[in-house]
Amino acid sequence: MGHEVAGVEGLYSHVTLSMEQEIADSLQTRWLRFVASEGEHWKVPSPSALPFDLEEW
Repeated sequence: MGHEVAGVEGLYSHVTLSMEQEIADSLQTRWLRFVASEGEHWKVPSPSALPFDLEEW
């Protein structure tokens, strides 16, 4: 139709490096809070063992 999509960089060109860093810092803080609140009840979901033994397969 003659239109070009600007892509992610074009659509979000107003986001600065410091804004991206603030987002990353915020997500890291939330993650650490979650892990701390779960204590020993939370187990890392990955890597998980395969459902079969590769040596026998």
